[in-house]
Amino acid sequence: MNRFGLLLKRQWLEFGKIYLMSLVVLTAIIVGMYFFNTPKIGHDNFRWTNTNFTQLGFKLPLFLVAGLLFISIVASTYFGVLGQKSKAIMELMTPASVVEKFLCGIFFTVIVSILSYLLIFYVVDKIFIQYINSLWENQKLLNYHTQKLTPVIFSNIFDDITEEPEYKFLFVSPFLISSIFFLGSVYFNRFHYIKTAVSITAFLTFIITLTIKIGISLMKDKTPINNGIVVGEKNFIFTAFFWLTTILTLIIWTITYIRLKEKEV
Repeated sequence: MNRFGLLLKRQWLEFGKIYLMSLVVLTAIIVGMYFFNTPKIGHDNFRWTNTNFTQLGFKLPLFLVAGLLFISIVASTYFGVLGQKSKAIMELMTPASVVEKFLCGIFFTVIVSILSYLLIFYVVDKIFIQYINSLWENQKLLNYHTQKLTPVIFSNIFDDITEEPEYKFLFVSPFLISSIFFLGSVYFNRFHYIKTAVSITAFLTFIITLTIKIGISLMKDKTPINNGIVVGEKNFIFTAFFWLTTILTLIIWTITYIRLKEKEV
């Protein structure tokens, strides 16, 4: 445990500066997007949630896109030094086991990156929501759910995510994305992010095409309920997506460990 703690400190000294700089850039982008999309008084093109909150449409896409880009970039750069011979030798000769190096990488690219992103986005969102709620204080708009004038109170990002029950399955996606780009940082010697992105795009195109064909065959001649999908089948699809994503993540982490062990050889 002491050696693993020393390894974490060493990796933070090398990885931390770039990581903190990327956090500053990320925060600036999120703040800029929020202020650029600050709603003006009198604007009524909002979506109402089932709990009578006013929802800003740009937040959820920003949360997903910025998060996946940030997590993938962090994961793609972690073992990037292994593609540089001079630095790779020093990295591989670090007196720590492959398991410790792998777990250290998982700690920084998954736990630290995801938690820090959620914290930064939540803080920015919290401040912004308080600010625009003060601007819209005592303002009312027509709620198309109730057909009544309703006080304008903007929802926070986690209210937006949990508005639809299926959104909870999105939380497994960052682990899969991180594992893919983490593998790319070990597998490729140069241009880790670009090569990994091209590879995953080709793979996803194949998977999505295959999924659509299978989905059409499964849904054929089914009773149209709730926008054409039976509730039980809808839950089955998202549950299957959850377990498939989890299994793929574990498989990719296993491949990454094996590839890192091969680098040691």
